[in-house]
Amino acid sequence: MSNKTISIVVPAYNAEKTIKRCLDSIIEQTISNFKVYVVNDGSTDSTAKILDNYKSDRRFNIIHISNSGVSIARNKALGLVETDYVTFIDSDDYVDKNYLQDLIGGFVNEDIDMVATDRKYLNEDLVSLVTLRYDFGIYNASDGINILLNENGPQGYITGKIFKTDIIKENNIILDPNIHVGEDLIFCIQYLLNAKKINIISSLQYNYIQYSDSLSHAATLYNRQKSFKEAYSNYLEMALKLKSIVPNESKYYICQRNINARVARICEDFLRTMYLNQDIIPIDKNLEKRLTKIMSKYRKDFYKSELISKKQKIYFWLLLNFPLFIHVSDKKRFK
Repeated sequence: MSNKTISIVVPAYNAEKTIKRCLDSIIEQTISNFKVYVVNDGSTDSTAKILDNYKSDRRFNIIHISNSGVSIARNKALGLVETDYVTFIDSDDYVDKNYLQDLIGGFVNEDIDMVATDRKYLNEDLVSLVTLRYDFGIYNASDGINILLNENGPQGYITGKIFKTDIIKENNIILDPNIHVGEDLIFCIQYLLNAKKINIISSLQYNYIQYSDSLSHAATLYNRQKSFKEAYSNYLEMALKLKSIVPNESKYYICQRNINARVARICEDFLRTMYLNQDIIPIDKNLEKRLTKIMSKYRKDFYKSELISKKQKIYFWLLLNFPLFIHVSDKKRFK
């Protein structure tokens, strides 16, 4: 694999505090045959000025676009990539020196089309939060989809994974700019639908910085911000899009069941959070009816899904049958 080349895509928006750390960690990699595409997504801080310092390194390609969002920024870089492999690193994050070497090393046979790794979760002060250990090994692509749907696995982050460029190009796989949460999960699953196998390796070289004010963290039961409605709406939109792209074929039966369970789970959490925050935002009766209807539609798949814990299934059943009980219980727990 030493003769294979890799591109690294780094979207950056107002990343003056973190972009140097990110790019320097790439320079310090133990392999050097890579290209970097940094897309400055219309930053209004000093990000562009910092990026000027990397122009002298021929491996770095600095691209400036008007502010268009992270998906368009990534797609812009993808259109320029010509190497064998491509991986993504967020400008907030950084990687340890063996990261690229470990990823490339995961292609132990020709049938492996994606390599995914575990990661370290850090807060803004770089204090370790949690380290998740996955079920490492080589899996068929359909099993890989279920693994990415599992909240206790590598999930659908586009970071912490490496892809074969020709699969992306030949199947016109891009990030959907109209999906604002989970667009990378959709990308990864579209990729696996055109892949043979995925290798999940133990590396712990990717440092993921978790910010408390991100939109994804707004979708939590204890959220007391008005942003929860936008966050859950985005998650639901993503899950329904996901459902539409996975073929209704026998080999994807379990995938479809787990996606249906995920849709129902999002509706459950959305509904519970809406009840908790009714003193901030009055309950939307039409939305309440829609969420309950979706939960009822996919309840059988929810109960059967191996990705849903027994406790979660009990809460789900109680919410459908005794919503007042769950509302009172949540109010005591989260207020």
